[in-house]
Amino acid sequence: MQIRSVLYFLLCLLLGQVAARGQSSSLDYYFPGIAFDARIPSPQAVLGFHIGEWHLSHDQQVFYLRQLAAASDRIFLEEYGRSHENRPLLLLTVTSPANHRRLEEIRRQHLALSDPENSADLPLDDMPVVVYQGYSIHGNEPSGGNAAVLMAYYLAAAQNAGVEALLDETVVLLDPCFNPDGFQRFAGWVNAYRGLHLNGDAQSR
Repeated sequence: MQIRSVLYFLLCLLLGQVAARGQSSSLDYYFPGIAFDARIPSPQAVLGFHIGEWHLSHDQQVFYLRQLAAASDRIFLEEYGRSHENRPLLLLTVTSPANHRRLEEIRRQHLALSDPENSADLPLDDMPVVVYQGYSIHGNEPSGGNAAVLMAYYLAAAQNAGVEALLDETVVLLDPCFNPDGFQRFAGWVNAYRGLHLNGDAQSR
């Protein structure tokens, strides 16, 4: 009887782990009910794993975002600098294709907002909002850089009226990683020592 109880407990534990693993590895976990454009590559399709299964390294993040920008007419990607260890610093401009065609006009309108002599006649109701988002400024705070990839994919590939309206009315300036060197270092350390069972022996590292 005791053996049967132990086996039943182990079976329940195993099934629970499988269910949790399956849930966390699906885009439905992050974006329930959202349909995505099949022409736009998902993180899993490019990287070989779902976001959350491993810590993204910075080179993986950059590689994926370049693939994403090449496939989507909602994203323009540019490199605005280099880190101390010569890693690229990226900026993604995410908006509707129509707004991409008039980005310079939008930029000039927003600059004019700061000039009282010119701002009164601006068509405020027709001007897209500009939102800046920066991720992972501290190397040991990896969630931002991983979330940035999901955010970029969602904005690039989600197919619903809400996202399309958002992009018509918004220009998102997305900086996926402020600190590429720290992000890369932390991801390498965590991925090297992760496992199914925690090891409390500090000497094992």
